[in-house]
Amino acid sequence: MYRTEHEQRFDNDSEAAPEQLSLLAEILNRETFGVLGEVVGVGHGWRCWEVGAGDGSVARWLAARVGTSGHVVASDLKPQHVPRHPRIEAIEHDLAADPWPEPEFDLIHARLVLMHVAGKEDIATKLAAHLRPGGALVLTDWYCGCATEGLFNSPVDEYTARIFQSYHDGVHELARQTGMDFGWASRTPEILAAAGYENVTLRDYQAPGQGGSPTARLARLHSGMLEPFLLNQTDLKPADLDVIRTKLLDPEFEMVTNHTYTTIVRAPK
Repeated sequence: MYRTEHEQRFDNDSEAAPEQLSLLAEILNRETFGVLGEVVGVGHGWRCWEVGAGDGSVARWLAARVGTSGHVVASDLKPQHVPRHPRIEAIEHDLAADPWPEPEFDLIHARLVLMHVAGKEDIATKLAAHLRPGGALVLTDWYCGCATEGLFNSPVDEYTARIFQSYHDGVHELARQTGMDFGWASRTPEILAAAGYENVTLRDYQAPGQGGSPTARLARLHSGMLEPFLLNQTDLKPADLDVIRTKLLDPEFEMVTNHTYTTIVRAPK
């Protein structure tokens, strides 16, 4: 949740929250489940902590994997979207301010969390220390490579290029004002390696960006959630936002999407 006048637009209480959380799950869950199932090997009896649980879709998946002898702690600033489940303990929790759940965990997973949090370097190493011997820490955050990759994978005219650049710059300016760090994900492995962890790996995933895809629909949703900011802080006009929203549903249009970098750390046995 953003800590500015715009924070209510991304709050779990906002009207758009269910759609935003659902789209994030559509974009990321397949990759996340592959990492947690095939790479990490979450299994029966594991004790897991899902940090920033969102709509609870990852917590539900974990609860199915750990079985009747496992347990999942699902924490969020506002965890009301986490469904009731006998193996899910949903808690209201501020990672940076509140006492942490009692150690130790076989898995700690945080997706799109640390890039928003102050003191993320210390928190990442503290999370790794909260693992049982042999346990896994999995940290996933957005990384924007648009400075080198550009904004489009499809041909666009000059006007479309201009308004999408303005939209992109406006979103990144808001990110800067709210402390969001789009470079953190690329630094995460070296931070944990410097803390003494030797078993550190990094995965790169980039979701499709065609018009009508979940990623494009999320950008379209954000154009509405952030409309007052975009109209006040950029050169965009309401008609420009209308064109952006139309393009984001056009299957002939394809934008370059953010990467998600996932760092996987194994605690020594």
